[in-house]
Amino acid sequence: MRFTRPSHIESDHPIATQEYAVYTPPISELIDTIGEWVQCMESGGYIFGPSRFGKSRGVKWYVHAALEERFKCSIPLVTWIRLPDMQVSETWFWKELLISSRFCFAGVSKNGNRATLRALFRERMISLAKAANSNYVVLLIDEAQDVTLREWHWLLGLQNSLDHAGYRLSVFSVGTQQIGYQHDYLAKSGNIHIAARFFVLHSKFHGLRGLDEFRFVLEGYDQESEWPKGSGKSYLHYFAEKDFKRGHRLAQCAEVAWQAFEDLIPEDVRNFFTSKKIEIEIPMKHVALSVEEILWRLANGHEWEEVTNYESWLQVISERGFSAHMQAITRAA
Repeated sequence: MRFTRPSHIESDHPIATQEYAVYTPPISELIDTIGEWVQCMESGGYIFGPSRFGKSRGVKWYVHAALEERFKCSIPLVTWIRLPDMQVSETWFWKELLISSRFCFAGVSKNGNRATLRALFRERMISLAKAANSNYVVLLIDEAQDVTLREWHWLLGLQNSLDHAGYRLSVFSVGTQQIGYQHDYLAKSGNIHIAARFFVLHSKFHGLRGLDEFRFVLEGYDQESEWPKGSGKSYLHYFAEKDFKRGHRLAQCAEVAWQAFEDLIPEDVRNFFTSKKIEIEIPMKHVALSVEEILWRLANGHEWEEVTNYESWLQVISERGFSAHMQAITRAA
C-alpha cells in the first residue's frame, strides 16, 4: 500500500495496493496458447520468459476467466504458485496442492501422511472434473522453474493414476527462461518420459514489442480499467479527474514515453540483442511502475504537461532501475 497519498485517493485503490493487472498483447498470447493446449487436452507444456514481464499477473488475473469465456463452460483449473523457499517433502507437496485447489478440508488434513494426502488430491481433481461435467482437469503451475525432479515424478504418478481412472490431467507450467533448460536436463538424465509428458510443447512470453503494444497498455489505464467497481471511472479518470475531463489521455504520450524507454536501454544490451537478431522487449513491470508514478504526480496536483513530457518520463523510468534490469535480462539470456 502507498503510505503517503493525497486525501482523495482511497488506500484500497488497486494502484495504491498494486493489486491489479492491465491486459496486454502478451497476456492475450498466453491465453491463446493455453487455450489451444486445453482444446487438445495436451498432457503438458510450458511458457517461459524473463522475470518482471507480466507472466504471473496474467495467470492470476486473466487466464481462468478468459478460458471459461472462450469455451463457454466451466474449466476445472487449479493454479499452484511454486515458491522457491518451499519445503520439498512429498507430504508438503500434496498439502500445498490441496490448499491451491481450495479444498475446504485442507486444514483438517494437515496431519495426514503422504499416501493419504496424495489420495485426497487425486479425489479432489476428480471431483472438480465431475463438477464441470467433464473428465478433464488442468493444473497450472506458476514459478515452475523451481519445481524439482521429485515433484515432476509425483505429478507424473498423479497423471497416470487419473488416466487409469478415466480422467485426463494437463499440467501447464509458467516460469523464467530457466524452465526451458529442464527438457534437455531431463532427457540427458534418463527422465525422457517426464520431458515427453510435460516439456515438449512450449511458448515464449514476451515483453512489450514496440509502440503499438505500449499504446495499447496505456489505453488500459485510460479507459479499460475501472475502480470503484461500477463507477465507470478508469484509473486515469480516478487519479486525474480534471485532466481526464479536459480530454488528456496517457495514450497521447505513448511516443515520448516509448522514446524514453528506448533511450535508457544500455548500449551493451542493444548490441547484444542486435547481434542475436532478437527484438528488444520492455518488461511490463517497469511500464506499470512508471505509469503508477505518473498517476501519483497527477493526483498530487502537478500540471499535465509537466508530468507527461519526455524529461519526466525519462526521470521516472530511470529511477525505477529499468536499465539495470535490462542488463540482468541480457546476462540471463
